[in-house]
Amino acid sequence: MPLKIRNASSTESEIIIYAPIGASMWEDSISAKQFQKELAAIPDSCKKITVRINSPGGDVFDGIAIYNLLKTKKQHKTVCVDAMAASIASIIAMAGDEIVMSEGSQMMIHKPWCYTGGNSEELEKTIQRLDDIEEQMLSIYRSKTKMDRSELRAMLREETWMDADKCLEMGFATSKMAEDDEIRVAASCDKAVWIKNKPKFDNKKLENRIDTLKLEIEKYLKKK
Repeated sequence: MPLKIRNASSTESEIIIYAPIGASMWEDSISAKQFQKELAAIPDSCKKITVRINSPGGDVFDGIAIYNLLKTKKQHKTVCVDAMAASIASIIAMAGDEIVMSEGSQMMIHKPWCYTGGNSEELEKTIQRLDDIEEQMLSIYRSKTKMDRSELRAMLREETWMDADKCLEMGFATSKMAEDDEIRVAASCDKAVWIKNKPKFDNKKLENRIDTLKLEIEKYLKKK
């Protein structure tokens, strides 16, 4: 199940985001509409929300909507990047009061892009929309990292991948998960066509690892 919200108790809830973002991305994806509906199930008595992310990103508007939905929740929010928070999923991660990176996890930021067509005026409008979205993304990243916009803009332009230590150094995370507490999750972004510098994986080893990880995640969720 790509999206799962569990009320572990009357005061703690957990949100699992293990899928691309956007209603039209793939069959197993998470839309803002779906997220809003599930989020409403969290009781008012809840004091703490943990958000676990393993996502290659996806639709920018669904992602920003999910970010804003989380930001408006009054509960203390801890975002755990279990494997990958890439593209717009990195924006969702910025909604956390705490952002925790697991060992081996990655965060990626880049410029927004889209498929488009039309005449020169229509293309100019598309470019303007992309530039406006980029400015919004820069504001969100800057509010968390306190970095200069010019430095963040350069990182977006280069499509920047950051491991746990780099995220801590640059302010994209607040802590690193202790090795004995982490869930190791294999991440693949082969279908994420908006990612150009995709990390390489040993597919055979990845498939074997996925089967093991499914069992580990199921055991973990049963303990919560």
